[in-house]
Amino acid sequence: MATETYTMEELEKQEDRSDAERVKNMTDEEIEEAAKSDPDSALPTDEELKQFKRPSDEYRKRFQNDKD
Repeated sequence: MATETYTMEELEKQEDRSDAERVKNMTDEEIEEAAKSDPDSALPTDEELKQFKRPSDEYRKRFQNDKD
């Protein structure tokens, strides 16, 4: 599989094929099953999950999407 490179202008012209509404309505179990069935998914191990830290409120507000 080859890696494709795009300019910012090309990316901005591409159609958004995401379905955020569908993902918002999925249960955690459905999301996990979808990730497990995706050959490109790299699910973190329990040990890796222990290393994650919750972002601060300030950080989350800075990147929060108004549509969420």
